[in-house]
Amino acid sequence: MTSKTESYKVTKVRIAAPYSITHHFKAGREFDGCSIPNMMHARFPYRDKLQWADLQKKGRLGITSKEVDLDYKLGSQDEVFHFNPRVVEPAVPDEVKIIQEHDDYLLVFKPAPMPMHPGGRYNKNSLTKILAADGWHGLKIVHRLDAVTSGLVLFARSKVFAKKITQAFENGEVQKKYVAHVSGVPSEKKHTIQSDIRRKSGFVFESGKELSNAKKAISKFNLLHKNESSSIIECEPITGRTHQLRLHLKDWGYPIIDDPIYGINGDESSIITQNVGISLWNIHLAIQDLGIEASIDIPEEWFIRR
Repeated sequence: MTSKTESYKVTKVRIAAPYSITHHFKAGREFDGCSIPNMMHARFPYRDKLQWADLQKKGRLGITSKEVDLDYKLGSQDEVFHFNPRVVEPAVPDEVKIIQEHDDYLLVFKPAPMPMHPGGRYNKNSLTKILAADGWHGLKIVHRLDAVTSGLVLFARSKVFAKKITQAFENGEVQKKYVAHVSGVPSEKKHTIQSDIRRKSGFVFESGKELSNAKKAISKFNLLHKNESSSIIECEPITGRTHQLRLHLKDWGYPIIDDPIYGINGDESSIITQNVGISLWNIHLAIQDLGIEASIDIPEEWFIRR
């Protein structure tokens, strides 16, 4: 079954009342031997190391199972807690749409900016929390979209079907098509980028041919439409790395037109947070053997923007 929708224009926003929350998470191997303030600054650069150290002194940051001082060196399995007494979440578009409902799965439209699940600055204003508030409980995440990316998201409704979808992803049986509105007009209609990806700092990643500790990444691009000084590009990620299409479009020389990080004059410092959606949409998703297929339209305004 194929589902076609109209182009979405966000007209409403969702606002969560302030609340307190304690986050718990594992330090991970990347921060083995690191101090807590240094780890927090690397992951969340919107506060400097001294500010994170001050929160640790006040007891709002530390290790769940024991008291530690500022010189404590983290182990990869240490569970870190961070208490925030008054969370004010960023508003998100109130435009989540159910595209297909099935006994085994749910296909939805996720607007941007909106994260898939709770984390960082978001909890109640995340896709899974919003769906749960509307009665969709127990959904299994089988793939992800960046918070700043809009488009189709597939959820499994059981562990059994989640395993089938996961196997389809692992076997390369999932067809995904994205579209991006980019700066510039390519001279070639088709292009492939193979450039490895790794974390640079915080939420910013980088790509290159010979980066150490990087993951292999391949993307295919197809020119769909030319404006005067911008283009609409169909994007097919062969691998699924964080920020892959954004980085590979930049590598090609045609970055997403409104990307605040990897676009023209983008800020890759990890200090300024991402709080707006960008012109990158997941418009097609299909798993033929499981009978799943859906498409949505490219935003009409992309065809007239210069």
